[in-house]
Amino acid sequence: MALMVSHVQVEPVIQQVHLAAGVAGPSELDFDVRCFVITGPSGLVLLDTGLEGSSPQIELALVRARAGWSDITDVILTHSHPDHVGGLTEVTRNAPQAVLWAGQADASGIRATAPIRPLSDNDYVRDLRVISTPGHTMGHISLLHEPASILFAGDVVGTMTGEITRAPSQFTADAAMAEESLKKLDELRADRMVFSHGPELTDPGTRLHRLVSDGPTPGN
Repeated sequence: MALMVSHVQVEPVIQQVHLAAGVAGPSELDFDVRCFVITGPSGLVLLDTGLEGSSPQIELALVRARAGWSDITDVILTHSHPDHVGGLTEVTRNAPQAVLWAGQADASGIRATAPIRPLSDNDYVRDLRVISTPGHTMGHISLLHEPASILFAGDVVGTMTGEITRAPSQFTADAAMAEESLKKLDELRADRMVFSHGPELTDPGTRLHRLVSDGPTPGN
């Protein structure tokens, strides 16, 4: 379902991931991964590109937004993990006019057929302010749409069974750094939060503050 706030439309692209036992731990793992078509007065941003093969689903999201590949002005990558950049080659082929962006510490490690411009804390892409949130990866970024008070958290946190959760420890490069980034997001007090893994929840600020206050559980 699209999120509409203050003339901003957010269309999620949802893919399902299955990891066999032994790939990311002793048990098999199922989760979703989301990228987003974000439309507004200043341009059309694709936030992350999903897994390889994502282009048909991205195209459907563009249709829902009454747009096409040629309308994409910018592609922002929250971080370098393959479930977020796997579709990049397809996207750049379909939208060669789009400017590519990623966090400074991750940009050089992402394979792309076009230059990726580095982003630092408090940079802007259209109406999105870059929030440097390292830990999950060293160059992980979140984005804050300030006019609509929407926080795109990336993988700093996700949702599961109706609650906000930290990213799994096996996918996190630096747990202590990730915890500081979590606190940084908590201080933003955004009205809405959109997650790369899991659906949006009501009252996300209270839920996030409770997660930060409770502290990490052993092993995560």
